[in-house]
Formats: sequence, C-alpha cells, structure tokens
Amino acid sequence: MDGHHHPDSVEFEIEQKRLECVSDILMVGNDIQIVIGTSYMISVFSSASTVSTYHLHLAFDIVSFVGVSSAAALVCWTYCTLRLHQPSSRPDYASHLLTRHIACLRSIHFTPRHRGTYLFAAMYLVLTILLGLSLDAWQPDAPPGRCYFAHLVTSPHANHPAEDNIYVAFTAVWMLLVMLAAAFSGARWRHTILALAFLQFPVHLYMALALRAANQGHLVGDDARENQWDFGQTTAVVLLAMAARELFDKGTEFYFFERDLRKRGVLLPTNSGNSHGSSSRRMKKRRDGRDDGEYGHSHQELRGSSGMEEETGHHGQTVRTHDERSTTPLAMPTVR
Repeated sequence: MDGHHHPDSVEFEIEQKRLECVSDILMVGNDIQIVIGTSYMISVFSSASTVSTYHLHLAFDIVSFVGVSSAAALVCWTYCTLRLHQPSSRPDYASHLLTRHIACLRSIHFTPRHRGTYLFAAMYLVLTILLGLSLDAWQPDAPPGRCYFAHLVTSPHANHPAEDNIYVAFTAVWMLLVMLAAAFSGARWRHTILALAFLQFPVHLYMALALRAANQGHLVGDDARENQWDFGQTTAVVLLAMAARELFDKGTEFYFFERDLRKRGVLLPTNSGNSHGSSSRRMKKRRDGRDDGEYGHSHQELRGSSGMEEETGHHGQTVRTHDERSTTPLAMPTVR
C-alpha cells in the first residue's frame, strides 16, 4: 500500500481493491467493538449505585481497549477513504434535511463514523467520573468496604485512593485526546496517533489482569460469580464470529479478484503504457457493475483500437500486418 503505482496500472487497481477490503474489515471490527463497549458502559450506568469500585475499575480498563481500537480504526478508515477517493458517508434523506438547517452537520468531521466516536468518548468520560467518585469514597475498614486489593498494581505503601486517581485521570485524558486527534487531525498524523493509542494497550491489559488476579478468591455475594458464563459473554463471542466471517469474506474476495486479473492475462509489463490504459478501463467497467458480455465486447473494441494505432503508425514508423501482430508475445488473447 505504498501508493507509488501509476493510476493507469493494474497494480494500482489491485492496491485500490486491497485498500477497500482492509477498510471494510476495519470498520466491521470497529463497529462490533463500539457496540460491545457501549453496551458494557450502559450496563454499568444502570447499576451505578450498587456496582463495586473493583468492577468499576475493571470496566474502565476494559472499555479503554475499545477506545484504542476505535481511534486506530478511525485513523485507518480516514486514510483509506482519502486513498480510495470515496465520500466519507452515503447521503440519505434524513441527513439531507438535517444538514440543510444545522451547519455543523455538514462538516467532514461529523460523519456517522465520527458521531459514533463522539458518543463513545462522552460515555467514556461519564464512566471515568463515576470511577473517580467511587475512588473518593474509598473505605477499606467500614461497610460496605469500597476498596479492592491493589498490591499487584501499586506499591505496598501506596496512598489510596490518591495514586489510583492519578492513574485514572492520566490515562483517561490521554485516551480522550487521542480519540479527538483521530477524529480531527486526519490521515497526516496517522502514525503518531496510532503509536499514542497503542501505547495504552499494554497498560490497561496489565491493569485488568493484575486486578483480577489480586482479587480472585476475595469476592463475596453476586460478585463471586463473575467467572460464570452469561449473556454478555455469549453476545461477544457471536459478534467475534461475525468479525471472523467478514475477514474470511474480504480475504476470499480479494484473492479471487487478483486471480481473475492474472487469469485474463492483463498483468502485462509495466513499460507498456497502452496496456496499462486498457487494463485500467477494463477494471473500471467491471467495478461499474457491467456484465461479462459487455466486458467481452469492450475487450474486442480495445484490441481493435490498439491495432488501428499500430497500422497507422506514428511519425513514419513501420506498419505491421495482422499476422505479425498475432505472433507478438504481448498479443492479447482472443475473447471467446
């Protein structure tokens, strides 16, 4: 995906198809992650008065994974959209009515993808505030005991909840800034944004695993059944299967796309400018949804026009006959 191929070359068409498949896979995976993360936060909000500080902290770290993937997917989607020269969103009647009266909705930073990111960021901010309030009510020695075992994530002599609040505030601000940068900065800073986003992944992964390891065996009541399989895990597995299916479909689609090009014999040497133009025009006809009959007819027309150029010649060049062209190694196959 280096983008250095000539726009009329077959390699350019293959690269465009590869970008299209990658963009679709990223967006399906990102949509699934957003749905899971949003559902998880809604469940936490619905039981905010009874959920423990430990589970709020776990929810914060788990949802942060979704923030990382959302920022990365939005940056990659923006890059692929620019490279493919596609519109950022498909217009519909409802959007048309809204954009006529609300100016901000016409912005390129307010597409449906961006609106989903803004909604997730707002809910993530609310979750961070809930966790901060729960940490401020830290009471290890008085009922109901709002605390958790933190010996695997902080030093034994750490001052709770001050150090916990520092961790939550720092990582939350970092994540929100990265998500906003992914939405507003465009594809130019994609490498920096991706690096800043993925730097948080090992931090939250370690924190989630360490918290669970430190508190396993110390939970009582309903919290002690957190390892049991329920509806939430089933939904996540089903959505994961959908992502795997999309990956398989797009991989198969690209494989047969490239194989079809090679089978038709259009991958000619790159120094043949006319072959590049003919191949590009054939690919555009196929992408426009034309049937095989039209494709074969246009194939013959392109071959005939190429023959006319050779017969008339340029600047007094020698004219070759049809029999001589038929023996040329680069002669295109007859369409049957």
